[in-house]
Amino acid sequence: MTITRKGGKVVTIPLAPRTARAIDLAIGDRTEGPVFLAADGRRLDRHGAGRIVRKVARRAGIGKTVTPHTLRHAFITAALDAGVPLRDVQEAASHADPRTSQVAPARCRAGAPSEPDKRAFPASRLRQAQWRCG
Repeated sequence: MTITRKGGKVVTIPLAPRTARAIDLAIGDRTEGPVFLAADGRRLDRHGAGRIVRKVARRAGIGKTVTPHTLRHAFITAALDAGVPLRDVQEAASHADPRTSQVAPARCRAGAPSEPDKRAFPASRLRQAQWRCG
């Protein structure tokens, strides 16, 4: 999928099959424009996305505050815990500066698994990279 990121940078990102199917259902016959639309048909902005995330978290019975940024951190943590190489996580999270994701070496020393768990994190199947911690 080709997307335009912050600052106008256009990148192509891989999608898991289930994600690709969900997006296909969301966009219908549209071939351009925003993937996510608000109820009124306009582009879903970050405030609308935040409201949706908070509402879904409440419905799921999560008592703590959940934001889109919380989900971003959860994604990064789950990927590192599943053994996805740090460089791949940095790329997926769009971390231009490697220091942004430097939590991984500490995780490696803290007894992380010695090889990636590809079942726990499907994105690790996108690239057959070697486990770099242990």
